[in-house]
Amino acid sequence: MTRARRRLTIAFALAIAAAPAAVVRVQAEIDHAHELGKQIKCSCGGCEQSAGTCYHVGGAFSGPCDLAKTMIKEIQGHLDERMTDKQVIAAMIKEYGPAAYMEPPKEGFGLVAWLMPGLYLVAGAALVIFVISKWRKRGAAAETAVGSSKTVSPEMLERARLLAQKATEE
Repeated sequence: MTRARRRLTIAFALAIAAAPAAVVRVQAEIDHAHELGKQIKCSCGGCEQSAGTCYHVGGAFSGPCDLAKTMIKEIQGHLDERMTDKQVIAAMIKEYGPAAYMEPPKEGFGLVAWLMPGLYLVAGAALVIFVISKWRKRGAAAETAVGSSKTVSPEMLERARLLAQKATEE
């Protein structure tokens, strides 16, 4: 009987020792579902946050909304079915539509959203350079026009002084 008792004690000790490892594995799975949830927009309509970070702060309610919890559970269900991360995201987009992307995909038409800021920057810089070069040319042309003209005649200078005096007296 002592042998059976010893085996039972060892089995019990091993079960207790293995329990934290199982808890860590379950917690890692939940964390992975939340990380994938950060790539999907919460569809609750009350925020523009991801399903993994949807928290409505203030008032009587503070915490993840019911829709975000449901979406995370769906993601966890897909992960339990041994789907890859890309397959899980594709399944969620199929269910909730392309508006569920937190950021546009880096392929297909979504690539346009990633390229446009760079194109706008280049086009803006080209426009600024073009405008500055036109201003410089205009300034150089005005300088040469003033530099090439002769001095003002004494009659024109006297006439300008009289007009200025008359304008200030009135």
